[in-house]
Amino acid sequence: MQTEPIDAPFDEHLALCRAYGAVQERCSRVMAQQRAEIERLQAQAVRLRAAVIVRDTALALAREDHARLVARLIGEGNASAVAADLVICQTGCLGHGDYWREQDRCRRTGQHCVLADIPTFTA
Repeated sequence: MQTEPIDAPFDEHLALCRAYGAVQERCSRVMAQQRAEIERLQAQAVRLRAAVIVRDTALALAREDHARLVARLIGEGNASAVAADLVICQTGCLGHGDYWREQDRCRRTGQHCVLADIPTFTA
């Protein structure tokens, strides 16, 4: 009395091979998607690092310009002009919607605005 056909092990092996092939295809597809995502994220990281370098360089140049302006005014013996300049910048650029600033440059002096990147804290 035979309950299984002779081809039953062959059929079972064939079904397992098909399932294994489907799993391999899915794994290959997922790995390709992950590889593409990693490459996209690496490219984004490079762009973001470059943006930080550009921003930090611009800020350093602005601070140097401001330091030269302050040194020039102090060198002229006009400490009150330095204080007045800082008050005008703080009120005109920070307190009144960037009145003196035009594309991160001071319209009064033509120099880079050093207050553009200084965070303001409100209570």
